[in-house]
Amino acid sequence: MKKYLKVTAAVVLAVLLSLQQALPAKAWEETISCTVLGDSISKGYSSDKENKIKCYGQILTEQISTENEISYDYHNYAKNGLDTRSLNEKTLAKDSVLRSLNKADLILITMGSNDLLNQFKKETQEILNSDTKMKSVGQAMEQLQAEVKKNPLLVLKVVDALSNWDYGTFETQWAEAMETITQQKKDGAQIIVTNIYNPVYNMELPGTMNKVVEGIIQNMNGIIEKRAEEFDYQVIDLFHSGIVEYVQDDGLHPSQEGQQLIAEMIYPEIKTYQSGKDTAQSVDGAASKGEDEASEESPEPPSEQEQSSQNNQNDIKDVKDEETLQFNTILAAAAFIIFILAVAGIIKNRK
Repeated sequence: MKKYLKVTAAVVLAVLLSLQQALPAKAWEETISCTVLGDSISKGYSSDKENKIKCYGQILTEQISTENEISYDYHNYAKNGLDTRSLNEKTLAKDSVLRSLNKADLILITMGSNDLLNQFKKETQEILNSDTKMKSVGQAMEQLQAEVKKNPLLVLKVVDALSNWDYGTFETQWAEAMETITQQKKDGAQIIVTNIYNPVYNMELPGTMNKVVEGIIQNMNGIIEKRAEEFDYQVIDLFHSGIVEYVQDDGLHPSQEGQQLIAEMIYPEIKTYQSGKDTAQSVDGAASKGEDEASEESPEPPSEQEQSSQNNQNDIKDVKDEETLQFNTILAAAAFIIFILAVAGIIKNRK
């Protein structure tokens, strides 16, 4: 009899496991895991040490956690001043970062600005024949502007140097980083990359130089876009977003409003994975800055975003209801199997 019960238990367990595997995967399971890589923009740099800036990655992770009533696992490995070469040689060389990428559901990346800024500092230092290493773009700009007043032709030298910049190094380093990240990520994880906005937009550059800088940025963004399909990542367009209007006093880094704007741009592109089918998240909260407010006297019908939000909430509810129904069905089936096997055992013993 004991042997028979063991066999019965084994059969029931096998049935339960097979049926459980047939259930659709829950959105985010029980925890959303997010890993952030990149430079000071994705780190949430604050020029005012007394006021911390919450970066877009943290904003998004907390929002997903709250809306789905799940916990979150958040890791930010972004570093001030990081360029693509340093991303490869330092950040992606750490075991802790690779382990985080292995577990992440969502990987967020902002890179490229420092590749441009470092090149600008280097070219300016060489043209000015300065022995002092320029630590910041602001310092380079101040020295350049001072020397241009004495010799306006210096602008042409800087423009010529930047115009002939070799993009090959940037593309090589970018591709190497993306290859490492895609190799380390788990199946179903999503990679979202922001492209580059003009980091010197709010600085007083001569007109010709500003056009050259924007041309360089567009070429770099072209490289980022070109590699997106190969490495399976999505690109968020910050270049045309107007984020340059939401920067800190340094004229470069996003303010808290700027970080919120980036989060709002990324959020509609985030997907959950259910039954092998990806479902886009809905957008909540205020509209992007600069949009006209709707009249209170004549309310408009729900927007496409609001309708999408409601539809997705209904989809999530339907999935949860379906899971509950299937689980109850499994329990009923298991109970029935146990009953049949028990009856069969009793009959056998009587014989």
